[in-house]
Amino acid sequence: MTAPIQRPSDTNTTMNRTTARIAPLSADDPRSKDPVIEELVDFIGYRPNALLTMARKPGVVTQLLKLFALTVRGDGLLPQSLRFLVAAETARRAHCRYTTTHLVHAAHHVGVSWDKLAALPTYRDDTRFTDQERRALAIATAGGSLPVREPAQAIEQAKQIFSDEEIVEIVSCVAMVGWFNRWNGLMASELEAEPAEAMAHVPWLSELEI
Repeated sequence: MTAPIQRPSDTNTTMNRTTARIAPLSADDPRSKDPVIEELVDFIGYRPNALLTMARKPGVVTQLLKLFALTVRGDGLLPQSLRFLVAAETARRAHCRYTTTHLVHAAHHVGVSWDKLAALPTYRDDTRFTDQERRALAIATAGGSLPVREPAQAIEQAKQIFSDEEIVEIVSCVAMVGWFNRWNGLMASELEAEPAEAMAHVPWLSELEI
């Protein structure tokens, strides 16, 4: 049975964060009702504060979520669950708590178990991860920080089981998450109650720095 959703302040004291540096739009602001935001709300069940801040710049949310749908969500060469795992590992390597918590929550939403997500930092040696997942996640690990670390090795090992097109899809996921890592780190986006549910299942989330 899924544990009750916990508020961030109830889940772990290290989740307390500074107030967002720029406030998200209020619920009665028409800019917060963009159809692409509404479609995402239907998928994840809440309104992300980060997007409600981005919506202050007309067109950004629309184009960003279209790109997100092309890279991480929706149809692709690789399973959506794998793409969300790659996205979560990319954010984890950047130490972005807000982005990582969102992506871990979303990965569970598309079918990845809490148990597997809790083991993500040890994916290289954990039998819960397939060889395909390990090789894809190695690209995320390499690309999650700047400068990227040992990308040639990660790509060459991936080529043993993935096509060039599939590798491009993996790298697209990594690059997509880079936007969110930097946005949320700079803006200090405040974590919502719904994705904070992940904190009760994935303890390493509380160790992330920003």
